[in-house]
Amino acid sequence: MKKALLTSIFATLTILVCSQTFIQENKTWNVVECINWGGCGTQTFKIMGDTTVEQTEYKKLYATNDTTLSNWFKYGAVRENENRVYFYLFANATEVLLYDFNLNVGENFISTHNSIDYQGCPIEMEVSSIDTVTIENGEQRQRFNFSDGEKWISGIGSLYGLVNVGINYCVIDMYYDLSCCHENEELVFQSPDFDNCLINTVGINENSTRISHSVCPNPFTQTTVLNFNYSSSQTYRLQIINSTGQVVKKINQINTGKIEISGNELNSGIYFYLLTNDKNEILSGKLIKRE
Repeated sequence: MKKALLTSIFATLTILVCSQTFIQENKTWNVVECINWGGCGTQTFKIMGDTTVEQTEYKKLYATNDTTLSNWFKYGAVRENENRVYFYLFANATEVLLYDFNLNVGENFISTHNSIDYQGCPIEMEVSSIDTVTIENGEQRQRFNFSDGEKWISGIGSLYGLVNVGINYCVIDMYYDLSCCHENEELVFQSPDFDNCLINTVGINENSTRISHSVCPNPFTQTTVLNFNYSSSQTYRLQIINSTGQVVKKINQINTGKIEISGNELNSGIYFYLLTNDKNEILSGKLIKRE
């Protein structure tokens, strides 16, 4: 009888630790993104509303780069089936396996990721260990540790960010970290590396200041316009960098506070802009080019 009771308690605890619904309405993830020689910003993802794609039901995934948490744009869609999470990116109309929480130690996670950042980069990484962690609300959840250093937490996802599974295989000169995650407006994860969910820093030196600016529209298809607080006493330089750290466009000797960026010169994907002047003031952020 005692053995049966212990078995029952163990089974109950296992369910509490392992059974976490990943996809929930209004769940949010804040992901800090840094250029290794530039500044950092935060992209926030939120699940909000239902959609159907080719007779398959999903939850819509929205994103914003605005620290006021406005200007949301439709990023993709997610669905969950038997502890597996699938991701559908509208940009290329393809679904991939984003997470598999059924994995055991020694098994490989294999996926051809299709987020805007990755451009279809293949991923294969081995589970080195599985343990449990206590999250912010006191719950215990499974943690999957991979041989490349990546970690997943059940119900929260990769500590590199929701859609950044295996990003170390695919993107260089950019660094991604999950700063926090909320479920039903309750904080369930807070990275020890950050004091806040939203991070916006210049990353050049302590004396640098940020130039007031706006980019609209963003995402864009044809053209977008970068407006900034221009001073005729300064010389400005603009660089557009792709997700692998390659400078794909450079403009020197800018003499206006309005710069038009043509989408005809860029493939679809995520880019980063970096504007500097003689006083080492910096303007940086993310551009999203769509087909």
